[in-house]
Amino acid sequence: MALRLHSRLVLWNLFLVSLASFILSFFLTASQLALMIVVAVAAAFIFTYGVHVLVLRPLHRISLVSRKLASGNLDERLPIAGDEQIAALGTSLNTMAQALSARMQALSDEKQQLELILAAMGQGVMVLDHDGRITLANSSLLRVLGTDRNLSGKTPLEVFRRPELENAVKAVLRGKPIETLEITVGKNSILQANVAPVTNAAGIRTSAVVVFNDMTEIRRAERMRRDFVANVSHEFKTPLTSIRGYTETLLSGAKDDPKIASEFLRIIERNAQNLEALVSDLLVLAKLEAELPATREAFDLMFVIKEQIASRKNAIEDRGIQVRIDCPDIQIQGDRSRLATALSNLIDNAVQYNKPGGQIHISAETRNGTLNLVVSDTGNGIPSEALPRIFERFYRVDKARARESGGTGLGLAIVKHAIESQGGTISVASRLGSGSTFTIHLPL
Repeated sequence: MALRLHSRLVLWNLFLVSLASFILSFFLTASQLALMIVVAVAAAFIFTYGVHVLVLRPLHRISLVSRKLASGNLDERLPIAGDEQIAALGTSLNTMAQALSARMQALSDEKQQLELILAAMGQGVMVLDHDGRITLANSSLLRVLGTDRNLSGKTPLEVFRRPELENAVKAVLRGKPIETLEITVGKNSILQANVAPVTNAAGIRTSAVVVFNDMTEIRRAERMRRDFVANVSHEFKTPLTSIRGYTETLLSGAKDDPKIASEFLRIIERNAQNLEALVSDLLVLAKLEAELPATREAFDLMFVIKEQIASRKNAIEDRGIQVRIDCPDIQIQGDRSRLATALSNLIDNAVQYNKPGGQIHISAETRNGTLNLVVSDTGNGIPSEALPRIFERFYRVDKARARESGGTGLGLAIVKHAIESQGGTISVASRLGSGSTFTIHLPL
Protein backbone atom coordinates (compact mmCIF):
# COMPACT_ATOMS: atom_id res chain seq x y z
CA MET A 1 0.00 0.00 0.00
CA ALA A 2 2.82 2.41 0.92
CA LEU A 3 4.61 1.66 -2.39
CA ARG A 4 1.47 2.27 -4.39
CA LEU A 5 0.95 5.59 -2.60
CA HIS A 6 4.61 6.52 -3.21
CA SER A 7 4.23 5.82 -6.96
CA ARG A 8 1.10 7.94 -7.12
CA LEU A 9 2.92 10.84 -5.41
CA VAL A 10 5.79 10.65 -7.95
CA LEU A 11 3.39 10.63 -10.91
CA TRP A 12 1.36 13.49 -9.41
CA ASN A 13 4.53 15.60 -8.91
CA LEU A 14 5.68 14.91 -12.47
CA PHE A 15 2.27 15.97 -13.71
CA LEU A 16 2.47 19.22 -11.77
CA VAL A 17 6.01 19.91 -13.07
CA SER A 18 4.86 19.28 -16.63
CA LEU A 19 1.86 21.58 -16.21
CA ALA A 20 4.02 24.32 -14.68
CA SER A 21 6.57 23.95 -17.48
CA PHE A 22 3.90 24.31 -20.12
CA ILE A 23 2.55 27.49 -18.54
CA LEU A 24 6.00 29.04 -17.96
CA SER A 25 7.06 28.30 -21.55
CA PHE A 26 5.07 31.33 -22.63
CA PHE A 27 7.05 33.65 -20.30
CA LEU A 28 10.63 32.28 -20.08
CA THR A 29 13.43 31.66 -22.49
CA ALA A 30 14.44 28.11 -23.34
CA SER A 31 17.48 28.11 -21.03
CA GLN A 32 15.50 29.59 -18.13
CA LEU A 33 12.74 27.08 -18.70
CA ALA A 34 15.19 24.15 -18.69
CA LEU A 35 16.76 25.33 -15.45
CA MET A 36 13.35 25.78 -13.90
CA ILE A 37 12.30 22.27 -14.94
CA VAL A 38 15.44 20.73 -13.42
CA VAL A 39 14.89 22.60 -10.16
CA ALA A 40 11.21 21.66 -10.08
CA VAL A 41 11.90 17.99 -10.76
CA ALA A 42 14.57 17.91 -8.05
CA ALA A 43 12.22 19.60 -5.56
CA ALA A 44 9.46 17.17 -6.46
CA PHE A 45 11.71 14.19 -5.83
CA ILE A 46 13.00 15.65 -2.57
CA PHE A 47 9.41 16.27 -1.42
CA THR A 48 8.35 12.76 -2.42
CA TYR A 49 11.30 11.22 -0.57
CA GLY A 50 10.49 13.28 2.51
CA VAL A 51 6.88 12.13 2.41
CA HIS A 52 8.10 8.55 1.99
CA VAL A 53 10.42 8.75 4.99
CA LEU A 54 8.14 10.67 7.32
CA VAL A 55 4.76 9.20 6.36
CA LEU A 56 4.84 6.21 4.04
CA ARG A 57 7.57 4.16 5.71
CA PRO A 58 6.00 4.45 9.23
CA LEU A 59 2.61 3.60 7.72
CA HIS A 60 4.14 0.54 6.09
CA ARG A 61 5.59 -0.58 9.46
CA ILE A 62 2.23 0.06 11.11
CA SER A 63 0.57 -2.11 8.46
CA LEU A 64 3.03 -4.98 9.03
CA VAL A 65 2.72 -4.83 12.83
CA SER A 66 -1.10 -4.65 12.61
CA ARG A 67 -1.16 -7.84 10.54
CA LYS A 68 1.09 -9.62 13.07
CA LEU A 69 -1.10 -8.48 15.96
CA ALA A 70 -4.19 -9.66 14.10
CA SER A 71 -2.57 -13.09 13.67
CA GLY A 72 -2.13 -13.38 17.46
CA ASN A 73 1.47 -12.24 17.94
CA LEU A 74 0.74 -9.79 20.74
CA ASP A 75 4.43 -9.44 21.67
CA GLU A 76 5.12 -7.45 18.50
CA ARG A 77 5.78 -3.72 19.09
CA LEU A 78 6.06 -0.76 16.73
CA PRO A 79 9.14 1.57 16.90
CA ILE A 80 7.95 5.12 17.45
CA ALA A 81 9.18 7.32 14.54
CA GLY A 82 7.99 9.71 11.85
CA ASP A 83 5.49 12.50 11.95
CA GLU A 84 3.89 13.46 15.29
CA GLN A 85 0.50 12.12 14.25
CA ILE A 86 2.10 8.92 12.89
CA ALA A 87 4.06 8.53 16.14
CA ALA A 88 0.85 9.01 18.16
CA LEU A 89 -0.83 6.32 16.07
CA GLY A 90 2.10 3.96 16.72
CA THR A 91 1.98 4.66 20.45
CA SER A 92 -1.76 3.94 20.54
CA LEU A 93 -1.20 0.68 18.64
CA ASN A 94 1.54 -0.40 21.07
CA THR A 95 -0.64 0.48 24.06
CA MET A 96 -3.51 -1.53 22.62
CA ALA A 97 -1.19 -4.51 21.95
CA GLN A 98 0.18 -4.33 25.51
CA ALA A 99 -3.33 -4.21 26.98
CA LEU A 100 -4.46 -7.13 24.81
CA SER A 101 -1.35 -9.11 25.77
CA ALA A 102 -1.99 -8.49 29.49
CA ARG A 103 -5.64 -9.46 29.11
CA MET A 104 -4.78 -12.63 27.21
CA GLN A 105 -2.20 -13.54 29.86
CA ALA A 106 -4.79 -12.96 32.60
CA LEU A 107 -7.28 -15.15 30.74
CA SER A 108 -4.61 -17.83 30.31
CA ASP A 109 -3.75 -17.69 34.03
CA GLU A 110 -7.44 -17.91 34.98
CA LYS A 111 -7.91 -20.88 32.64
CA GLN A 112 -4.86 -22.63 34.09
CA GLN A 113 -6.03 -21.94 37.64
CA LEU A 114 -9.48 -23.30 36.81
CA GLU A 115 -7.94 -26.43 35.32
CA LEU A 116 -5.80 -26.94 38.45
CA ILE A 117 -8.84 -26.47 40.69
CA LEU A 118 -10.88 -28.94 38.64
CA ALA A 119 -8.01 -31.43 38.67
CA ALA A 120 -7.65 -31.13 42.46
CA MET A 121 -11.37 -31.59 43.14
CA GLY A 122 -12.38 -34.90 44.65
CA GLN A 123 -15.67 -34.77 42.79
CA GLY A 124 -15.92 -35.58 39.12
CA VAL A 125 -16.92 -32.61 36.94
CA MET A 126 -18.29 -32.73 33.40
CA VAL A 127 -19.27 -29.72 31.27
CA LEU A 128 -21.54 -30.07 28.23
CA ASP A 129 -22.40 -27.63 25.43
CA HIS A 130 -25.92 -26.63 24.32
CA ASP A 131 -26.08 -29.79 22.16
CA GLY A 132 -25.42 -32.01 25.17
CA ARG A 133 -21.89 -32.97 24.14
CA ILE A 134 -18.98 -33.06 26.56
CA THR A 135 -16.54 -30.16 26.38
CA LEU A 136 -14.61 -30.83 29.60
CA ALA A 137 -14.11 -33.69 32.06
CA ASN A 138 -11.71 -33.43 35.01
CA SER A 139 -9.22 -36.06 36.15
CA SER A 140 -11.37 -37.22 39.10
CA LEU A 141 -14.16 -38.25 36.72
CA LEU A 142 -11.70 -40.02 34.42
CA ARG A 143 -10.30 -41.87 37.43
CA VAL A 144 -13.75 -43.07 38.51
CA LEU A 145 -14.49 -44.20 34.96
CA GLY A 146 -11.13 -45.96 34.78
CA THR A 147 -10.07 -44.26 31.56
CA ASP A 148 -7.58 -41.68 30.31
CA ARG A 149 -9.13 -41.05 26.90
CA ASN A 150 -10.44 -37.68 25.79
CA LEU A 151 -14.21 -37.48 26.26
CA SER A 152 -14.70 -34.22 24.35
CA GLY A 153 -17.44 -34.38 21.74
CA LYS A 154 -19.09 -37.46 23.22
CA THR A 155 -22.55 -37.64 24.78
CA PRO A 156 -23.22 -38.87 28.33
CA LEU A 157 -24.96 -41.92 26.86
CA GLU A 158 -21.82 -42.87 24.94
CA VAL A 159 -19.64 -42.56 28.05
CA PHE A 160 -21.87 -43.85 30.87
CA ARG A 161 -24.40 -46.04 29.01
CA ARG A 162 -27.08 -44.66 31.34
CA PRO A 163 -30.10 -43.19 29.48
CA GLU A 164 -31.38 -41.51 32.65
CA LEU A 165 -28.27 -39.27 32.80
CA GLU A 166 -28.62 -38.34 29.14
CA ASN A 167 -32.29 -37.49 29.68
CA ALA A 168 -31.50 -35.40 32.76
CA VAL A 169 -28.92 -33.33 30.84
CA LYS A 170 -31.34 -32.72 27.96
CA ALA A 171 -34.13 -31.79 30.38
CA VAL A 172 -31.95 -29.21 32.17
CA LEU A 173 -30.80 -27.71 28.85
CA ARG A 174 -34.46 -27.36 27.83
CA GLY A 175 -35.21 -25.33 30.96
CA LYS A 176 -36.06 -27.91 33.62
CA PRO A 177 -34.78 -27.35 37.20
CA ILE A 178 -31.63 -28.90 38.63
CA GLU A 179 -31.80 -32.70 38.65
CA THR A 180 -30.10 -35.16 41.01
CA LEU A 181 -29.86 -38.88 40.33
CA GLU A 182 -27.72 -41.89 41.21
CA ILE A 183 -26.11 -44.11 38.61
CA THR A 184 -23.91 -47.20 38.76
CA VAL A 185 -20.76 -47.23 36.66
CA GLY A 186 -17.78 -49.52 36.27
CA LYS A 187 -17.39 -52.23 38.89
CA ASN A 188 -20.33 -51.32 41.11
CA SER A 189 -19.25 -47.70 41.69
CA ILE A 190 -22.23 -45.59 42.73
CA LEU A 191 -22.19 -41.94 41.62
CA GLN A 192 -24.58 -39.18 42.59
CA ALA A 193 -24.94 -36.86 39.58
CA ASN A 194 -26.06 -33.25 40.12
CA VAL A 195 -27.06 -31.71 36.77
CA ALA A 196 -27.25 -27.89 36.71
CA PRO A 197 -27.59 -25.32 33.89
CA VAL A 198 -25.02 -22.66 32.98
CA THR A 199 -26.51 -19.36 31.77
CA ASN A 200 -24.99 -16.38 29.98
CA ALA A 201 -25.39 -12.69 30.88
CA ALA A 202 -28.79 -12.63 29.16
CA GLY A 203 -30.01 -15.54 31.30
CA ILE A 204 -30.05 -17.99 28.38
CA ARG A 205 -28.97 -21.56 29.13
CA THR A 206 -25.90 -22.17 26.98
CA SER A 207 -24.48 -25.29 28.61
CA ALA A 208 -24.79 -27.67 31.54
CA VAL A 209 -22.44 -28.88 34.26
CA VAL A 210 -22.65 -32.23 36.02
CA VAL A 211 -20.92 -32.76 39.38
CA PHE A 212 -20.42 -36.39 40.42
CA ASN A 213 -20.06 -37.44 44.06
CA ASP A 214 -18.76 -40.95 44.70
CA MET A 215 -21.35 -42.53 46.98
CA THR A 216 -19.92 -46.05 46.85
CA GLU A 217 -18.47 -46.09 50.37
CA ILE A 218 -21.45 -44.24 51.85
CA ARG A 219 -23.92 -46.71 50.34
CA ARG A 220 -21.70 -49.59 51.41
CA ALA A 221 -21.62 -48.24 54.98
CA GLU A 222 -25.41 -47.86 54.95
CA ARG A 223 -25.80 -51.42 53.71
CA MET A 224 -23.39 -52.66 56.39
CA ARG A 225 -25.33 -50.74 59.03
CA ARG A 226 -28.61 -52.30 57.91
CA ASP A 227 -27.02 -55.74 57.84
CA PHE A 228 -25.48 -55.14 61.24
CA VAL A 229 -28.79 -54.10 62.79
CA ALA A 230 -30.49 -57.13 61.22
CA ASN A 231 -27.74 -59.49 62.43
CA VAL A 232 -27.69 -58.04 65.95
CA SER A 233 -31.47 -58.32 66.13
CA HIS A 234 -31.26 -61.93 65.02
CA GLU A 235 -28.41 -62.76 67.40
CA PHE A 236 -30.33 -61.27 70.32
CA LYS A 237 -33.63 -62.80 69.28
CA THR A 238 -32.38 -66.41 69.23
CA PRO A 239 -31.24 -66.65 72.89
CA LEU A 240 -34.03 -64.36 74.11
CA THR A 241 -36.63 -66.56 72.43
CA SER A 242 -35.05 -69.60 74.05
CA ILE A 243 -34.96 -67.93 77.49
CA ARG A 244 -38.57 -66.81 77.18
CA GLY A 245 -39.74 -70.23 76.01
CA TYR A 246 -38.09 -72.16 78.82
CA THR A 247 -39.17 -69.55 81.39
CA GLU A 248 -42.81 -69.83 80.29
CA THR A 249 -42.56 -73.60 80.46
CA LEU A 250 -41.18 -73.42 84.00
CA LEU A 251 -43.92 -71.01 85.07
CA SER A 252 -46.51 -73.34 83.55
CA GLY A 253 -45.61 -76.08 86.03
CA ALA A 254 -42.30 -77.57 84.89
CA LYS A 255 -40.62 -75.95 87.90
CA ASP A 256 -42.28 -78.58 90.08
CA ASP A 257 -40.16 -81.30 88.46
CA PRO A 258 -36.65 -80.85 89.89
CA LYS A 259 -34.94 -82.69 87.02
CA ILE A 260 -36.69 -80.72 84.26
CA ALA A 261 -36.38 -77.46 86.18
CA SER A 262 -32.64 -77.97 86.64
CA GLU A 263 -32.13 -78.76 82.94
CA PHE A 264 -34.21 -75.77 81.81
CA LEU A 265 -32.36 -73.42 84.17
CA ARG A 266 -29.02 -74.60 82.78
CA ILE A 267 -30.28 -73.87 79.25
CA ILE A 268 -31.46 -70.40 80.37
CA GLU A 269 -28.10 -69.79 82.01
CA ARG A 270 -26.22 -70.84 78.86
CA ASN A 271 -28.32 -68.51 76.69
CA ALA A 272 -27.83 -65.68 79.18
CA GLN A 273 -24.08 -66.27 78.99
CA ASN A 274 -24.29 -66.14 75.20
CA LEU A 275 -26.11 -62.82 75.43
CA GLU A 276 -23.50 -61.51 77.84
CA ALA A 277 -20.70 -62.59 75.51
CA LEU A 278 -22.48 -60.96 72.55
CA VAL A 279 -22.94 -57.66 74.40
CA SER A 280 -19.32 -57.77 75.56
CA ASP A 281 -18.02 -58.38 72.01
CA LEU A 282 -20.26 -55.63 70.63
CA LEU A 283 -18.85 -53.18 73.17
CA VAL A 284 -15.28 -54.19 72.31
CA LEU A 285 -15.97 -53.84 68.58
CA ALA A 286 -17.66 -50.46 69.07
CA LYS A 287 -14.65 -49.22 71.03
CA LEU A 288 -12.25 -50.35 68.30
CA GLU A 289 -14.38 -48.85 65.54
CA ALA A 290 -14.46 -45.51 67.38
CA GLU A 291 -10.92 -45.07 65.96
CA LEU A 292 -9.40 -44.02 69.25
CA PRO A 293 -5.62 -43.66 68.89
CA ALA A 294 -3.61 -46.74 69.83
CA THR A 295 -1.33 -46.43 72.83
CA ARG A 296 2.34 -47.37 72.72
CA GLU A 297 4.09 -49.00 75.61
CA ALA A 298 6.89 -51.50 76.12
CA PHE A 299 5.78 -54.97 77.22
CA ASP A 300 6.97 -58.58 77.29
CA LEU A 301 5.38 -60.47 74.38
CA MET A 302 5.99 -63.91 75.89
CA PHE A 303 4.23 -62.85 79.10
CA VAL A 304 1.13 -61.77 77.15
CA ILE A 305 1.03 -65.08 75.24
CA LYS A 306 1.41 -67.19 78.38
CA GLU A 307 -1.22 -65.06 80.14
CA GLN A 308 -3.76 -65.86 77.39
CA ILE A 309 -2.91 -69.56 77.46
CA ALA A 310 -3.20 -69.73 81.25
CA SER A 311 -6.68 -68.16 81.22
CA ARG A 312 -7.86 -71.07 79.01
CA LYS A 313 -6.03 -73.83 80.83
CA ASN A 314 -9.17 -75.78 81.74
CA ALA A 315 -10.64 -75.69 78.21
CA ILE A 316 -7.28 -76.73 76.72
CA GLU A 317 -6.89 -79.65 79.15
CA ASP A 318 -10.52 -80.78 78.71
CA ARG A 319 -9.94 -81.19 74.95
CA GLY A 320 -6.46 -82.67 75.36
CA ILE A 321 -4.88 -79.96 73.19
CA GLN A 322 -1.12 -79.49 73.21
CA VAL A 323 0.22 -75.94 73.02
CA ARG A 324 3.70 -75.11 71.71
CA ILE A 325 5.17 -71.61 71.95
CA ASP A 326 8.19 -70.45 69.94
CA CYS A 327 8.75 -66.86 70.96
CA PRO A 328 12.00 -65.05 71.77
CA ASP A 329 12.21 -63.27 75.10
CA ILE A 330 11.73 -59.76 73.72
CA GLN A 331 10.23 -56.43 74.70
CA ILE A 332 8.11 -54.81 72.01
CA GLN A 333 6.49 -51.40 71.62
CA GLY A 334 2.76 -51.37 70.90
CA ASP A 335 -0.77 -51.34 72.25
CA ARG A 336 -0.67 -54.16 74.76
CA SER A 337 -4.44 -54.24 75.32
CA ARG A 338 -5.35 -54.45 71.62
CA LEU A 339 -2.74 -57.09 70.85
CA ALA A 340 -3.98 -59.13 73.85
CA THR A 341 -7.57 -58.78 72.57
CA ALA A 342 -6.58 -60.04 69.12
CA LEU A 343 -4.52 -62.90 70.52
CA SER A 344 -7.33 -63.85 72.93
CA ASN A 345 -9.85 -64.30 70.10
CA LEU A 346 -7.40 -66.24 67.90
CA ILE A 347 -6.58 -68.65 70.74
CA ASP A 348 -10.30 -69.03 71.56
CA ASN A 349 -10.97 -70.11 67.98
CA ALA A 350 -7.93 -72.40 67.95
CA VAL A 351 -9.29 -74.16 71.07
CA GLN A 352 -12.98 -74.26 70.12
CA TYR A 353 -12.55 -75.46 66.53
CA ASN A 354 -9.61 -77.79 67.08
CA LYS A 355 -9.80 -81.57 67.05
CA PRO A 356 -9.68 -83.39 70.41
CA GLY A 357 -6.01 -84.06 71.13
CA GLY A 358 -5.00 -81.49 68.53
CA GLN A 359 -2.21 -78.92 68.62
CA ILE A 360 -1.86 -75.16 68.80
CA HIS A 361 1.39 -73.57 67.70
CA ILE A 362 2.19 -69.93 68.52
CA SER A 363 5.37 -68.39 67.10
CA ALA A 364 6.74 -64.88 66.91
CA GLU A 365 9.68 -63.07 65.37
CA THR A 366 10.71 -59.51 64.60
CA ARG A 367 12.08 -58.65 61.17
CA ASN A 368 12.75 -55.25 59.59
CA GLY A 369 10.86 -53.42 62.32
CA THR A 370 7.79 -55.68 62.05
CA LEU A 371 6.40 -58.23 64.51
CA ASN A 372 5.22 -61.41 62.80
CA LEU A 373 2.96 -63.33 65.20
CA VAL A 374 1.54 -66.66 63.98
CA VAL A 375 -1.25 -68.74 65.58
CA SER A 376 -1.91 -72.09 63.91
CA ASP A 377 -4.08 -75.07 64.84
CA THR A 378 -4.82 -78.61 63.64
CA GLY A 379 -8.59 -78.15 63.40
CA ASN A 380 -10.93 -78.92 60.52
CA GLY A 381 -9.82 -75.88 58.55
CA ILE A 382 -11.85 -73.35 56.57
CA PRO A 383 -13.30 -73.84 53.06
CA SER A 384 -11.52 -71.70 50.46
CA GLU A 385 -14.78 -70.01 49.43
CA ALA A 386 -15.29 -68.83 53.03
CA LEU A 387 -11.81 -67.30 53.51
CA PRO A 388 -12.62 -63.87 51.99
CA ARG A 389 -15.50 -63.38 54.44
CA ILE A 390 -14.25 -64.76 57.75
CA PHE A 391 -13.34 -61.29 59.08
CA GLU A 392 -16.87 -60.00 58.51
CA ARG A 393 -19.09 -59.38 61.52
CA PHE A 394 -21.43 -62.27 62.37
CA TYR A 395 -20.04 -64.45 59.60
CA ARG A 396 -19.78 -68.09 60.65
CA VAL A 397 -18.40 -70.97 58.59
CA ASP A 398 -20.36 -73.56 60.61
CA LYS A 399 -23.30 -71.67 62.13
CA ALA A 400 -24.72 -74.55 64.17
CA ARG A 401 -21.37 -75.48 65.71
CA ALA A 402 -20.50 -71.86 66.41
CA ARG A 403 -23.70 -71.32 68.38
CA GLU A 404 -23.23 -74.56 70.31
CA SER A 405 -19.77 -73.44 71.36
CA GLY A 406 -21.07 -70.02 72.39
CA GLY A 407 -19.41 -68.11 69.54
CA THR A 408 -20.83 -64.69 68.75
CA GLY A 409 -19.52 -64.40 65.18
CA LEU A 410 -17.61 -61.22 66.13
CA GLY A 411 -14.26 -62.68 67.21
CA LEU A 412 -12.35 -62.37 63.95
CA ALA A 413 -13.91 -58.97 63.20
CA ILE A 414 -12.53 -57.82 66.56
CA VAL A 415 -9.11 -59.28 65.70
CA LYS A 416 -9.05 -57.42 62.37
CA HIS A 417 -9.97 -54.06 63.92
CA ALA A 418 -7.58 -54.52 66.87
CA ILE A 419 -4.63 -55.11 64.52
CA GLU A 420 -5.51 -52.62 61.77
CA SER A 421 -6.09 -49.86 64.35
CA GLN A 422 -2.37 -50.17 65.13
CA GLY A 423 -1.35 -49.97 61.47
CA GLY A 424 -0.94 -53.73 61.12
CA THR A 425 -2.46 -56.45 58.96
CA ILE A 426 -3.74 -59.97 59.48
CA SER A 427 -3.90 -62.81 56.98
CA VAL A 428 -5.15 -66.40 57.02
CA ALA A 429 -4.17 -69.60 55.28
CA SER A 430 -6.33 -72.71 55.63
CA ARG A 431 -7.44 -75.90 53.96
CA LEU A 432 -10.20 -78.28 54.93
CA GLY A 433 -8.83 -81.00 57.16
CA SER A 434 -5.44 -79.30 57.56
CA GLY A 435 -6.14 -76.64 60.18
CA SER A 436 -5.76 -72.87 59.94
CA THR A 437 -2.89 -70.40 60.30
CA PHE A 438 -3.47 -66.74 61.21
CA THR A 439 -0.52 -64.35 60.81
CA ILE A 440 -0.35 -60.88 62.39
CA HIS A 441 2.06 -58.32 60.90
CA LEU A 442 2.46 -55.41 63.30
CA PRO A 443 4.87 -52.47 62.81
CA LEU A 444 6.94 -51.76 65.89
